[in-house]
Amino acid sequence: MSKPAASPKDWSDVVKGAKRELLLRAARDEFAEQGLEGATMRGIALRAGCTTGAIYPLFDSKEAIYAELLKQSLAALDDFVAAAVAAARTPEAQVEAACGAFLGYYLDHRFEINLGLYAFRGLKRLGVGKPSDDELNQALWKVLERIALPLTEVRGLKPAEVRPWVALLTSQMIGALVLQIAGRLDFLDTGAETLLRMMLTQCLPGGAAPKGRKVSRTKKQ
Repeated sequence: MSKPAASPKDWSDVVKGAKRELLLRAARDEFAEQGLEGATMRGIALRAGCTTGAIYPLFDSKEAIYAELLKQSLAALDDFVAAAVAAARTPEAQVEAACGAFLGYYLDHRFEINLGLYAFRGLKRLGVGKPSDDELNQALWKVLERIALPLTEVRGLKPAEVRPWVALLTSQMIGALVLQIAGRLDFLDTGAETLLRMMLTQCLPGGAAPKGRKVSRTKKQ
């Protein structure tokens, strides 16, 4: 029995989706080279091989494109962390698994740590508009909550009390990631995962810190 023919709307949706992905791939290159501030819709259009007019039906600004890339990145990060947590049996192991997955994901996706920090052309306080910033902060908290919930149980904290602990772990991981990617941990003969293990021994009373994997110092984005 033959399959029914695709409707004009179905075909239109497929074409629209393909154009959207093409623009997002082009935008990754534009943001990687120019940062959010230096990137332009014209630059993205040139990389995608289209006109700027072809972009606006899909995205109304470069900030909207950046927000979509970061939204996709955070969703992939959350899936990765969630899978690691699901395999852990105790709250202590869940904290360790969540942190290890968070760090490991960004070590393997270095473009995305720059994306999340808006750091392609140096660290600055930037944003993509309050509504998108709020949505992205909520998406990030969804990831960090996978650390927060078991950590609340481990340390016997109230939900509001766990946030500084999550901030401590997150700032340590982000800082270690930046230093490792920049090659500034080499001369100290250490790495981001070693630092995370040390931090976890402080945050998890009686908990065994996870063993780190071997990370190549020469790996590039």
